[in-house]
Amino acid sequence: MSADIESVVLEKIRISEKFALQLDESTDISGHAQLLANVCFVDGDAIRENFFFCKALPEKTTGEEIFRVTSEYLEQGGLKWENCTSVCTDGAAAMVGRTKGFVSRVKERNPDVIVTHCFLHREDLVAKTLPADLVPVLDDVVRMVNFVKSRPVKSRMFAALCEEMGAKHKTLLFHTEVRWLSRGKVLVRVYELREELKVFLTNERSDYAKLLASDEWCARLAYLADIFHHLNELNTRMQGRNENLLTSTDKINGFRSKVQLWHQHVESGNLEMFTLTKQCVHGVHTAALGEIIVEEKLSFYFSSVSTECLDWVRDPYSSASVGGKDMTLQEQEELTELRQNRGFKLRFADLPLDSFWLDSAKEFPVLANKAILTLLPFS
Repeated sequence: MSADIESVVLEKIRISEKFALQLDESTDISGHAQLLANVCFVDGDAIRENFFFCKALPEKTTGEEIFRVTSEYLEQGGLKWENCTSVCTDGAAAMVGRTKGFVSRVKERNPDVIVTHCFLHREDLVAKTLPADLVPVLDDVVRMVNFVKSRPVKSRMFAALCEEMGAKHKTLLFHTEVRWLSRGKVLVRVYELREELKVFLTNERSDYAKLLASDEWCARLAYLADIFHHLNELNTRMQGRNENLLTSTDKINGFRSKVQLWHQHVESGNLEMFTLTKQCVHGVHTAALGEIIVEEKLSFYFSSVSTECLDWVRDPYSSASVGGKDMTLQEQEELTELRQNRGFKLRFADLPLDSFWLDSAKEFPVLANKAILTLLPFS
């Protein structure tokens, strides 16, 4: 069954001719390096996303080794790098290094390939780069959790205490570095169980009990939990099969605008957007929080995120301009013709975006090809 599915997917990619790759290497529980890849391709009347392969990296996880393993699989499947339109990676040195990186080797075979630094990974980097006065808070939370969960007997005692005090939860959650959403979940759980945790750590004569007794430390914990909650929501919304560069860019830009709005409200003392922080912050802490928001890091990691010139792809019938510098005369001509075609206008209202452009490829091949190349890459 597995071989049959693989042969069907490879056959569809060969028929499609164009495909986009998304790759990442990671070390499994046994210590072996594994390279995983997803593929996006045109399948009939829609753009499909599928698992491509999982291959072991026998020795080093260098860019050259990743390129070699990927190339061998493509050759076995009868695929060519020349048909690969884009590559999405995590931005690591092995992937994007200038001389020996995976991307540079791909560009030697196909100079026109589009390279995308994964939106989810960039958003995680924003979450990782905390201000200096908040880093100790996250570290202390991780140590508290490890102190309670390091021995089964302590975990059982803490669960009994939580039940006795009528807490909503009975266990703490581990922070796992590789699971990007774990920070927010761990912080929220510790904040919700802070009273139970303070009693437990006091009984255990741990110094961490003093932190939980501090209003300022709890305020910073609440702020971190709120920020990571919003970042986790953004991360979750950018996941899924229907995501592309246009939709992910919209969500990032929307979040950046929202952060700027929050900044203004925080400076005026309004903390409605931070529900946990609002419960425990009083006067002196409010002004300090105005300097902590992740606005600067968002601008750094998403400095060049703009898709206004591609509005015609989203809706060719409402875009104000016929086309900018990035469109050839032939593409502008086809776009002008498409806008006057009422039949396609009616189809646009009924079909998904990818299906609409694939449907219009026979009559407007150059314009449709450009639109499909915009929707195909992984974000």
